[in-house]
Amino acid sequence: MTRRLTPAILALAGALLTLSAGCGSDPVSAADAHAAEAGDDTEGSDADAIPDGDAVALDASTPALPSTLGPTITAPAADPLAGIGGESCPVYQDTRCEAGELQRCDVFDSIAHIWTTAQDPLLRRALLYDRYYDRYTSADGQTVERRFDQAMPADTPESVWGAPEHFAGWDGAGDAAIWTGVALVSDAYRYAVTGTGADYRRMEDRTRTLLTMFDVTGVPGYLARYHFLRVAPGSPVTDQHVVRAAAAESVGRRDHAIKDPSAVPDLPAAYLSGYPDGAGGTVTGTPMWNGHPSIDQYSGPTVAFPIVWDLLRDEDLKARVARHLTCYLNRLERVEIVHLQSNPTLLEIVTSYFAGGALDLDPDDIDLTQTDTVVMFLLRGINESNLATYDATCPDGPPTTAARIYDAADEDFLAQLFALVGELTEDDSKPESPTEIAHAYAPSLRGGDAGHLLQIAAAAWRMTGDDRYRAFIEDDLIGTIAADRVALTAQAFRLPDWCISFYGDHITYPAIWQLLTALGKSPLRRTMLRVMNEEMWDKALVTHRSAKFAVMYASLGEDALLPAHAQIAADVPAILAGVGGPVGSLEAPRRTYDLPRAEVVAALSEAGLATRCPTEGERARCEDGQTILGIPVAGEDISHPCDGRPAECVMADGECTDALAAQGLPPQLRQYADFMWQRDPFSMGDPNAVDGTRQSPGRDLSEPYWMARYYGLVRGGEGRVLAWRDTGGSCEE
Repeated sequence: MTRRLTPAILALAGALLTLSAGCGSDPVSAADAHAAEAGDDTEGSDADAIPDGDAVALDASTPALPSTLGPTITAPAADPLAGIGGESCPVYQDTRCEAGELQRCDVFDSIAHIWTTAQDPLLRRALLYDRYYDRYTSADGQTVERRFDQAMPADTPESVWGAPEHFAGWDGAGDAAIWTGVALVSDAYRYAVTGTGADYRRMEDRTRTLLTMFDVTGVPGYLARYHFLRVAPGSPVTDQHVVRAAAAESVGRRDHAIKDPSAVPDLPAAYLSGYPDGAGGTVTGTPMWNGHPSIDQYSGPTVAFPIVWDLLRDEDLKARVARHLTCYLNRLERVEIVHLQSNPTLLEIVTSYFAGGALDLDPDDIDLTQTDTVVMFLLRGINESNLATYDATCPDGPPTTAARIYDAADEDFLAQLFALVGELTEDDSKPESPTEIAHAYAPSLRGGDAGHLLQIAAAAWRMTGDDRYRAFIEDDLIGTIAADRVALTAQAFRLPDWCISFYGDHITYPAIWQLLTALGKSPLRRTMLRVMNEEMWDKALVTHRSAKFAVMYASLGEDALLPAHAQIAADVPAILAGVGGPVGSLEAPRRTYDLPRAEVVAALSEAGLATRCPTEGERARCEDGQTILGIPVAGEDISHPCDGRPAECVMADGECTDALAAQGLPPQLRQYADFMWQRDPFSMGDPNAVDGTRQSPGRDLSEPYWMARYYGLVRGGEGRVLAWRDTGGSCEE
């Protein structure tokens, strides 16, 4: 999910940075930033303690933040098996040998103290999906997709598709960081629901896995996309580890050797001692890590860490969590662009860009065109040109001082700005630069970035108790940058569904949600509730039927600022009930099954569900592109010559486009995805020449399921936990 900036779109990248310079917000005081949020209270809303009035200036009695932040979830009171002689287990249907007797991990009713015979179907499916993940799509705890050497239809038994001889390799390792973070959220909520010792250890193990993805880089706060063992070409593969059989000279420019593997806590033992080759020998290799992490990848751990932090009992482990999260925030380099209003050329570019209709602001939104100063936060990248010199210390405190200032009044401002774009550009054809930038937040312009930084800084404050992070939120992010107000423009640049990248929603709303779970009554909570409802629901996800978003929205409780709460909460059970394998095989793993477009269209018609065509305006916004600095930048072509395919839309010029579903498709009719809730919910049809060759980690069921259980949005399975059960047979049978 890397956002590549190639030479072909360098002009666009430059324009976006220029736009960043023109579309932030004037430096404003905390009082100005919250004037609208301090008043207009509604009975029953979260702002009961905030004064009435449309323009109440904030003072010491109305700070933007509450005095303290709370936990997202709380630990169970006790292990339900304690005192009744049971022993919990982590993986459903696993077996073990105990004193010569065969035991199986089964479902125990800890309320009635009996083994269950009739299981809740959704609980069973969630436990099965957790099993599939733990056993088959989490190599050394890292979340990956399993690839097979042959077709795996839905009715293939686990003994066949899980067999090592049918393992062909891993897909999606480059996104392992974000999805391992999602897995940790799932594991934390499962423990919060069950309270068993096995589920606590499972959560703690996943925490260690995610921390290892930082530790392998040797730089506190710097995240690897994944780590792996490089072995000699021709070496046998294994489904226990992420292994790459390649010569040293053929590894990619993002790949780096771990400097001192023996010093990395929790590094897989096979990285040091090797793994079996299947013929009585051992395969050894070089421990490596893959870099150039994106904001997407960081969103996994930065959301998961503050959730799990309050559940962990190991103080050293909590300290590691806090260190990596705070060092990441502290490491961000602050860059400011000043005196923009003095540059008529840039203002003209901004004006022409906005005139194209891409900007859609609400009447009470901050005016993004009237800025004079823009603030960005950059993460310097690690590559071979700076690997030996990269600062591996943890900076002290958040980035409150600009490391660089670009003055729009300078004659060489555009040259400086395009040099900055060059640092942001990912281009394998040019030499690596020690000034490479891995990613950049622009909270003055991008509402999602504003939400991310507010959430990360709040987590740093909660974990450390260091009031410098509180001051950074109130004085810098809110006071100077107005990040809270910019967050209310999160969907201002949204493209039509025919040409949008849907994953941007998924990396944004969990950060906003996690921040909200920690905030007590305060102006910032009121603002972020509005962001969750107005930006993320009304303008983005209202038609998606996303189980994850629905659970997060509903978990925030009833509030006048969340008017869709009852509707969304009521939808959760039905959405989750449909998540699983293909129709008729819900308990099967989700894989790349062939799904003809005609079948999807027919199923929608039979169910009375509608399709929709783009308007000419939506088509133009996707296809027309624009001219920036005299350079044409192409749009995305969504048209094709009409060919009679199912659900074709005939446009005014006689060309055709594909119709989309009017609402999010039922899970069995959606295209395959590594994580369903971050992909296109509307496109119909998913052609796959060979059925079932890639398998999803399945966290798009287990994460929202365990969250829904915790918040009481799904009933069934109360008191049911996993425990070791005597089968009555011996281990020899």
